[in-house]
Amino acid sequence: MSNLSNLAADFEKKSKLQAHDTEKGLKIEFERHEKFIEQALRSSELKIKGDILAQNQRMSVLVLKSWLWIVLSVVLVLVACSSVIWWQGKTIVENQLEISQQSKTLEELKSKGGRIQMSTCGEQEQLCIKIDLEAKSYGNNGVYPWKIPKGY
Repeated sequence: MSNLSNLAADFEKKSKLQAHDTEKGLKIEFERHEKFIEQALRSSELKIKGDILAQNQRMSVLVLKSWLWIVLSVVLVLVACSSVIWWQGKTIVENQLEISQQSKTLEELKSKGGRIQMSTCGEQEQLCIKIDLEAKSYGNNGVYPWKIPKGY
């Protein structure tokens, strides 16, 4: 029985040695596989980070362009409004000056002949005024006689 016991002890030793070698081989293969997966994950992480960075840069450019268009639009609107306000102010000043001149002219006309009655006369509807026939005539030797209008 000692032979059988020796055989069993040898088998057990060989089995333990084989199990130990298998465990060692599996451990080495597992570590190699672990390193490969870790490298693949790092590579994937770097690619994802690079893609995220590129996407962020594209989004930053789009946001910058959007803000640039908004600022440009606001500036153009302000310039257009300022131009319109300046033009309207200039037009108003010019109109005020013209109204002032016209008012002076009206006052002058009133003082010189504002009570003159005017109408249109004849077939050609020419301008005519009412004359005071009893007033004295003025002129040189009857040439271009001037008469004072009625009501003045």
